[in-house]
Amino acid sequence: MSIFRPVLDQDLIARILELKPKYMTATVFLNSMLEDAYKARCKELQYMAQYIYKDKELDKKGLEDKELDKKGLEAKEQKEKINKKEKQEKIIPEDLIHLEELILEFWKGKKGAKSIEAWKRQITQYRKFIEKYGEQVLKDQLDAGILAGTWKGCTIKNYEEQQQRINRFNKEPEQTATHPNQKVVQFDDNGFLI
Repeated sequence: MSIFRPVLDQDLIARILELKPKYMTATVFLNSMLEDAYKARCKELQYMAQYIYKDKELDKKGLEDKELDKKGLEAKEQKEKINKKEKQEKIIPEDLIHLEELILEFWKGKKGAKSIEAWKRQITQYRKFIEKYGEQVLKDQLDAGILAGTWKGCTIKNYEEQQQRINRFNKEPEQTATHPNQKVVQFDDNGFLI
């Protein structure tokens, strides 16, 4: 490391040394102050470079960034228009409006197609559930679908298949016919064979 001995203003040095802690030497304190000032200046220049372009290439890059931002905004606006259109077409019918929160939550987490046609078919399935099994079963199915998060739809067919599987295991085993070699032995009150 080379030593550089600049000429500094004596008044400035006196003011700086008034701030110096007693445990530091003047050389260490001055080097520390210079390093802190240098770091602060570098940060300041770094932030200023974002606003002041001295190089033509940076100007070009800035213009390109602005053009990309415009394209990004246009794409975002286009996407919002599509989303608005889908929201308008995905209207919950009045007979299911009280289940709106469950239906929308299920739809948000559902896997598979989320087209307008899929929406219409799903609404039809909801109505079939209410007609055949009642509203509580539909609520239970929507809750189960929300919790699972992997359902592609809520259909009567899937519900009935699941009920068959559950009922098959809940039935008591049927008594099988007796084996031909099996005999029923009966005794009277005195313990003799009848």
